[in-house]
Formats: sequence, structure tokens, C-alpha cells
Amino acid sequence: MSGAQPLDRRTEAARDPARDPGPAPPGAPPLVLGTAGHIDHGKTALVRALTGQDLDRLPEEKARGITIELGFAPLALADDLAVAIVDVPGHERFVRTMVAGASGLDLVMLVVAADEGVMPQTREHLAICELLGVERGLVVLTKSDLVDEEMLELATEDVRDALAAGPLADAPIVAASAQTGQGLDAVRATLEALVRTAPARRDDRRPARLAIDRVFTKHGFGTVATGTWTGRPLAVGAAVVLEPGARKARIRGLERHGEEVATSLAGARIAVNLQDRAGDEIHRGDVLTEPAALLPTTVFDATLRWLSRETPLAEPTSVELLCGTTERRARVAPIGEKPVEPGGTGFARIHVEGPPLALLPGDRFVIRGFARDAGVGATLGGGRVLDVAPPHRRRRDPALRAELERIARGDETAGLLARIERSALSGADLEGLRRETGLDGEAIDSILARLVEAGAIECFDARLCMSREAADRLRSALLETLDAFHEGDPLQPGMSRAALMAGLPGNVPTAARAALVARLAETGAVAIDGEVVSRTGFTARLDDEERGIADRLARRFAEAGLEAPALRTIADETGLDATRLRALAHYLERQGALIAAPDDLFFDRAAVLELVGRVLAHFDAHDALDTQALKALIGTSRRTAMPLMALLDDLQVTRRDGSVRRLLSRTPRW
Repeated sequence: MSGAQPLDRRTEAARDPARDPGPAPPGAPPLVLGTAGHIDHGKTALVRALTGQDLDRLPEEKARGITIELGFAPLALADDLAVAIVDVPGHERFVRTMVAGASGLDLVMLVVAADEGVMPQTREHLAICELLGVERGLVVLTKSDLVDEEMLELATEDVRDALAAGPLADAPIVAASAQTGQGLDAVRATLEALVRTAPARRDDRRPARLAIDRVFTKHGFGTVATGTWTGRPLAVGAAVVLEPGARKARIRGLERHGEEVATSLAGARIAVNLQDRAGDEIHRGDVLTEPAALLPTTVFDATLRWLSRETPLAEPTSVELLCGTTERRARVAPIGEKPVEPGGTGFARIHVEGPPLALLPGDRFVIRGFARDAGVGATLGGGRVLDVAPPHRRRRDPALRAELERIARGDETAGLLARIERSALSGADLEGLRRETGLDGEAIDSILARLVEAGAIECFDARLCMSREAADRLRSALLETLDAFHEGDPLQPGMSRAALMAGLPGNVPTAARAALVARLAETGAVAIDGEVVSRTGFTARLDDEERGIADRLARRFAEAGLEAPALRTIADETGLDATRLRALAHYLERQGALIAAPDDLFFDRAAVLELVGRVLAHFDAHDALDTQALKALIGTSRRTAMPLMALLDDLQVTRRDGSVRRLLSRTPRW
């Protein structure tokens, strides 16, 4: 950490291996080995014999001879090779802590006492490791100095039977004694072979996370939180948040196995010195992560393996949820028409009580009941998170199950497409997709580009995309609205863009509305003139009756000149509907025969042009035109003179300047 002294308290008499597990050999891969097994089968003694460190730190642990809290230590296997060992409790009461330790493990060392064989917690720990995705490891038959060869052979067969149905069926079994040292070299050699043949870690580009399993305060440094790092690396000085609550902090320093490092590393045990947060503000179960990187949730959908040997999961059931280092009460319910049978797998929806959890798809979890079940203790099952933002659908909805089947395949492209498709007409916000899936911006951009090229989706801007099916539905709705408008009002050239977009469902984002109209124009389906949208090729049309009325209107306004009658006057004279006359007058305006003026008046265009000519002639000899002179130029009554003055201003021929008007342009702006 930043400062003159390391965090390992080397000057203290009692060294805390959890806080300072010691230096790791240079170049050691960041693999984590966890112990598992029944209480008092010798896990901690074996770790002490292998590492030279006593991981029972608490007085209660030493007094009772059992491990209560997690213990951590490095194990050097060769000059260039080491693993970090997590020693977990074996007692049934401390399985919660065991889950916290097993989260983030690469390998498991199942410890079975040769004089007792496989016991209830052996099976439960083994099941938990399988539920958490730990598929590689070894078995150590401890206390082998207490049994003869026949008993050792029986214990080996017992272990093989317990492992037969799981991923550790072919795991090596090594007999050893922590008391005599017999077999310890074989344990080290087996571990070295497992580590050297371990598959390379995938580049984890998901958000950085540290599921905190311990918090303490170090004088001169402040708050330190420890855990196994997952996701992208972060460097000293990086801003972070603590979930739940998005509590802001900053990384003051980082240590791996007691050595200061500049950057964290996925899979490694990391101690983080936090700035701006007191120790009592952070607890085991909190998650340290990047700001705005996750979408904390209280409900998620998951694949579930149901271990219960007695009762199927048919209805919502209260359980204890263990995920990472977090423990919560929750309710789990099956998804689909059928229950999840004992020993079977299925989909489930889990509602979490209390503050939201900082989860991502792929996270593993364990659920436990409040009563023991023969063979698996209180562990009911567990699984893998699929969706942290599940849709509001009935659990028995077949579409929900089909969607989860697509996501469960693990294909990032299929998973992203499923989420976009379910957003339907609302579209999917790209920032939301990033937080829901944990995919980084580069990965999402690449997937979206492939989906766009395949014609599966459309992206409207840098933040919004929609399935092609949803976009096509909206385009069809826009064209149907426009067709209906043309049919209902054939005199109008088209709809206003705003009115057309407003006709779409209310959950369609504004960006999508505008983009859909623009793309209809790009494909030639519609034409846009200013703010008016019409079907391509549409022209306003009149039937024979309307053509006759329009011709009479045009003649009437031409004869009236600048003393044009009001439309309501013509309506009274002819008995025609004033609304119909107004529509025809606007049609004539668009045809260039009339000009609309304030006060709902229309004038013959030629008469207005003559007036403009007289006004321009006035300005040839004068700088200004007062109101009386303008009235004289117009030569009409006040009823039409005032609207004509306003019309000249609207046409930008004149500009009002106090009590006079001045010339603005010699060319009218129609």
C-alpha cells in the first residue's frame, strides 16, 4: 500500500495470515485453491503442514479446534509456482462462510479423514463446490497414519463412490498425514500438476468486482478490504463504489500476498486500501466495483439445480441465498408449467429481500433451507444467474422460458438479441444493456454491428436500438396513419411530422420516432417537405364538386381584390360549410392563387403583388412609411387594411419601427 511500511505488520508478534499471506513467487499464476470437507477431518492441520502457517486465527477457533472464519495463505509449489489457499469451515453451522470462500475458487482440495470416510458435510461441501462451478481438484485422505492399508482402500472406494456422479469423478486421491508428514510431497506434486495443467484464464472484460470477505483497519493506512478479484483490472487511484448504495471511494493501494501491486488481477486474492471510507461503513458481503458499471437488483432469473431429495420446487419457497460473500433471505419459484424435481434442473425466479445485489449473468449462487435434508444438509440447490433485469411476465409464460433457454446457451450475441427483442417497442438502451450483461462497450458495439448487418436489429442513435420486427411494426403503423390521413383529408398535402410521430404508442422513445420517419423517407416510402410528411407521389386532389366550388372562390377573391370577404360571409351567402370553404381556400393558397393573412382572411395573390409593388415604389422615394400613408396605399376599409399591414410584415417586405415601417426586403418571403 502507499506508505513507508507494508500491511503485513512484520513488527507485530502475532501475524495475521488472512491480512498478510506472505509473498508469492515471481510470475505465480493467480489461482485460488479452496479446502472443503467435514468438520475435524484435518483441513486446517493439512494447510498448516503444507504452508507452515496456522490459519486458525481467532481464540475461539483455537479453543474449539474448528475453523469458524475464512483463512488465507500462499502455498509455494515450485520456484515459479504458487497458489493461494482458502481454508473454509467444515462445521454445518458455518457452511455460509464456506460458500463465501468457495466463490472464486479455481481448484478444490477435498479433505476426507481416512478413519471416518465420507461424512454429511463432505457431501454438502462437494455439492456446493459443484454448484459454484469448481470442477477441478484433488482429494486428500488425511489421518492416513491412523489406519491400515485395508481401511485406506475402503476409504478410497468410499470417496470414489461420492465423486462418481460429479465433475471430480476422476480427481486424484492422495493419502497423507499432517502429523507425520507422510504423503505431503505427493500432495504438493499433485497440486503442482493440477496448477500447471489448469486451463488459461479467459480475459475477463466484465466490470471489476471484489466480493468483500474481510474488512479491517490498519493504523497509518485506514480501511482495508480483502477478497478475490474478478473482472477488469483497476489501478491505484481509481474511483470505485461499494454496493449496495453506490457509496463512493477511491483505491489508495493494492496488495497481493503482502506485496504492493499497481494494478489488480482477475482471480487473485487482493487487499484493497480504501480512501474516503471508514471500516465500520463496509461489511463482508459488500461488493467493490466500478462506478455505474452494474445494475443492482432484487430479482433475477437463473438456472437452478435442485438438490433436495424429498420435495420438488413447485411453489415460491423461502430460502437463504448465498452469493459470493453475501447472505440474504429470498424467495425462489420455478419458471414454467412444471416443478423442478429433486435432483433435476430448471429455471427459477429469485426475489431477494433487503438492499439490491450487485450481480451479473454467470454469477453462481447457493440456496439453503431452514431444515436439514438427508444427504445434503440444509443446502437445497444452487445455480447460475441468467438475467438481472427480468421482464414483468408470469412465471408460467412460455415466452419467458423460451427467452431464458436462449440466454442460458451462453452465446453473447443470442443473449443480447433476446434482451433487445423483449424490449419491443420501447427499444433497448445501450447503457442499460451494458450494465445488465457486464459486456464492455467494445464488445457490445461489435455484437450490435453484426446484428445490424444480419438485419436482426436497428440502431437509431448511439444509445438506442430495437429489433427489426418491432421497427417494422412501427413503420407499418406510421404508413397506415398517413394513408388514413390522406384518405380522410385529401385536400391537405400531408400530416405534420409532429402529429404523425405522436400517433405512435406512448412507450416509443422520441429518438426512435424521428429516426423511423427519416428512414421511411430514405427508402422512398414518404416525402418530407419542411415539417409536412406525405406518402410519396401523393398530391392533393379535388372531386368535380370541390373543383367547381374552388373555381368560384378563386373568381370571388380575384374580383374583390384587397376588399376580400371573410369566409363566413361567403358561407352565409352560399349556404356552404365554412370549414369546407377554409380547406378549399388553403388548397388554393398552396396552388398559388390565394394568400392567407391574419384574422382568417384570404386575398387574391395578384392583388397582393400589386400592393407590394406600390409599397416598393413608395420606398424608392422615402425611407419610412407611416400608418396613414400605408392605409392610403392599400385603399381599403380598416377591416382588411390592418390584416394587410400585418401580412406585409409577415412577408418580410416591411418591418415595423415604432410608429412607422421601413423596407426590409424587396422580395416577399412566401
